[in-house]
Amino acid sequence: MRKEEFCIMKPDVRWRTKRFEGSHKHHIFGGCPNRKHSDEDGLVIFLRPEDHNMGDNGIHKNREFDLYAKRKAQLRWMEFYGKTVEQFRKRYGKSWL
Repeated sequence: MRKEEFCIMKPDVRWRTKRFEGSHKHHIFGGCPNRKHSDEDGLVIFLRPEDHNMGDNGIHKNREFDLYAKRKAQLRWMEFYGKTVEQFRKRYGKSWL
């Protein structure tokens, strides 16, 4: 059995906030060190394989979807942690707003 993953994202029609059977975990901000920060801060979502990296419209191939998730995640991080755009930029390297 998997440990419950920490997720602060709000539900959306494009993803789920809890792991489901067959789902892929997506770190909204990838790369080093942002993948680790995404895990620590709860900026992960759960996607069907075709919405992740197995289909042409998956988040890894669809820039519009990727930017949508990044904007939502940044706003949610600032709301959840009571932080500013500048504090987000300091942690994640840039702003997506």
